[in-house]
Parts: sequence; C-alpha cells; structure tokens
Amino acid sequence: MVEVVVTPVRVPRAGDLLVATPRLVDPNFDRTVVFVIEHQEAGTLGVVINRDSGISCAAAVPRWAPRFSEGAAVGLGGPVEPQGLLALGTTLAAPSAQEHSASSAGGESSETEGVWRSVSRGVGLVNLTADPSELDAEVVAVRIYGGHAGWGPGQLRGELEAGCWWVFDASAGDLTADATTLWYDVLARQPAPACLLANYPDDPSHN
Repeated sequence: MVEVVVTPVRVPRAGDLLVATPRLVDPNFDRTVVFVIEHQEAGTLGVVINRDSGISCAAAVPRWAPRFSEGAAVGLGGPVEPQGLLALGTTLAAPSAQEHSASSAGGESSETEGVWRSVSRGVGLVNLTADPSELDAEVVAVRIYGGHAGWGPGQLRGELEAGCWWVFDASAGDLTADATTLWYDVLARQPAPACLLANYPDDPSHN
C-alpha cells in the first residue's frame, strides 16, 4: 500500500487552492484542483478548475464571448448544481488599497458594483446576467464553470485532517493553465514533501 505524503493541516482562505491527495477516492474529486471562493464557519464554496467540458465558453454564453479567455472551455466546476453557471475573472493589475479594503469588508468597488465581486487579490466573481460592457476593461481571462463544490460546517476540516486535501497558495495563471496537467504542476512548485507527489502515477501499481 502506498503511503500518502502528509502535510500540515492549513485552514483555507478565499483564493487558496484545495488539491486532492491520492487518498481521496471520491471520483467527483479525483486529482482535482479546487479554487476556494469562500470559507466560513457555515461551510466552504469553491470550483474545480482543472476539468473541462469540451464546450466553449463563447458558445455557452455568446454575449460574453469577447471577455472570455481565448479558447476557454466551460469548466466542470463540481458536482453541486452542475447546470448552474459561475464565472471567475482575473485583473491585469493588483487592486487598489481601496478596492482591497472594500472586498475584505464584503463590499464591492463602486465602478463594478453588481458585475464584479472580489474573491481574493486579482480574482473575482463575474455576474453573467449583467451587461458585459459594465465590467472594467482591466478584468481579463473570464471563464465560466458549470456547477461548484461545497462543504457543510466542519466537513472540509474533517477531510483535511484525514489527509484528503492539501491547501496551497494560488498562483497567477492557475485559472487559465492547462487543465490536464494542473494537478501535477501545482504539486511540482511546492516544497518537499508535497512536490514528491508531482510524478504520482495514474495507476499506483506502476510506481
């Protein structure tokens, strides 16, 4: 039996990545990378960012086509409400101190009120029901996801303590990176021992 590398349990924050460990056998999350949108006592919300549907974002929501990442496919965001669409975007520049203060307090920038809600520095939720022209030009690389991942109170903590997930910092470009290699790429940039799993085989018997 393969021993899974153990890393210290870290409480996730909005903007962090949850990376599934080989110990997580749920097929919904096998080798997934989840971008955390919200983590509170009431639960955790995130989207899987390394599974593609094969359907282009432009075909799914044509009126937003000019704002989507080039060639972006709709992501399979998770098993919860798979028919629901959620959009994330990134900014060209780091938000101002005023914007960061507003997002930290749960508010929105007045310029993008109703269209953009900051999740973490440089990443935010985009309201697809709004007029695309109202979104600040600095917001780029918009991508949509069908469904999301969710955990109830204490549920994710239990999975973290069981070694089912690692929590790592997100890097610029993770939302637009190659989905087929993102799980391995995120692990490869971590310090030991996590980076040792970057070459973990699909079939452990081949190790």
